[in-house]
Amino acid sequence: MTFRSRYDELHDRYHAILSTKAGTRYERLAALVFKILEDRNVVIHDLKLVGDSSVAHQIDVSIESAGRRRRVIIECKDFDLSGQKVGLDILRNFRSVMEDTQAEEGIVLTCTGYTRDAQKYAKAKGIKLAVLREIRAEDLEGMIQTVIVELNVQSHKNHETALSMSQASRDSLAAQCAQLGISGGIHHFHPVFFVRGPDRVRFTDFLSAEVNKRRPTKNEFGRWEVKTLPDGWSLQVDREPLVPFDYIVTTYDVHTQQIPIKVTSDRIAELVMIGLRDDDIIVFGDQIERRKIDATTGEIV
Repeated sequence: MTFRSRYDELHDRYHAILSTKAGTRYERLAALVFKILEDRNVVIHDLKLVGDSSVAHQIDVSIESAGRRRRVIIECKDFDLSGQKVGLDILRNFRSVMEDTQAEEGIVLTCTGYTRDAQKYAKAKGIKLAVLREIRAEDLEGMIQTVIVELNVQSHKNHETALSMSQASRDSLAAQCAQLGISGGIHHFHPVFFVRGPDRVRFTDFLSAEVNKRRPTKNEFGRWEVKTLPDGWSLQVDREPLVPFDYIVTTYDVHTQQIPIKVTSDRIAELVMIGLRDDDIIVFGDQIERRKIDATTGEIV
């Protein structure tokens, strides 16, 4: 029976390869993650690099800075199945490769951690140590994952409109409406308008705009009243003569309903990198999925 690490399983959820070599998928995950972090730089998985000794070294992940010659090499150790920590011997060997390839920076990456001697040696030799592992619940503490939005829905019902005008204006408006067969109130489809100079607004649209200028707060409810003064506006039925008015009072019932909406991110946090920067780096599944590894060159694109 062949046992697979958690990182083999994680890798294959996003990218398929045929290789059965242990650790390859963890290396590829590391390369994808470094490309996410070093987008402008060239990141290559499985580079064969000849050192000053003329010996070819297999480099798990390498980074070359864009615009200037600067090489970073990365050693990856998937010790998920054994649970062991990276020890001193691995750091010594890696240091030799750094010197032979004249790498400006070296990083060792694992999912399990490092022995005390390995940490002391890395600090003395300027080697960076980092942990790349699966995400845990405690890694997400303090992060905003769900937002509760309180939606206040207001509805206005039972509108009533009262026109205050002189008797002459009232008679004129009634006569004009009667000529067009308008009775029992003015509805949105009736050709009755508010007119001021070149502006011409349908009766119901004008009153709706006036009502919306005074929106009740979420705690307000009951019967509301809006008083509209002429401010240069007159009434007009179709193209008949203008009819002046004193003011209009619109009353309506206000009902407010509070609806909580839970908004949860659909992004899946898969990995966390610890120790490379001051803050832990969370890596999401969609970031891993977007990146590809060129099968010929090993470059992450």
